[in-house]
Amino acid sequence: MGLKVTLDTVKGVLMGSVAVVLVVVSIYFFIISLNLATAAQPNITASLLAALIGFSLLSAGVTVLKSWALSRAAEKLSK
Repeated sequence: MGLKVTLDTVKGVLMGSVAVVLVVVSIYFFIISLNLATAAQPNITASLLAALIGFSLLSAGVTVLKSWALSRAAEKLSK
């Protein structure tokens, strides 16, 4: 009747959480980038840097999500 928590469950939840956090932070950096580019005195260098950081974080988040999905699929196939 109790919850059965395994290491695979904890790793799956942790990977999913990290991926979502990375995607959310990347969206935040994209918004900052737009804000910097459209300000009264635009700071293009900072805007481009924020966009680059946002793109890198988005890429990392998507990679973690894909790895998580592939590991779950491989685990289900092996059972």
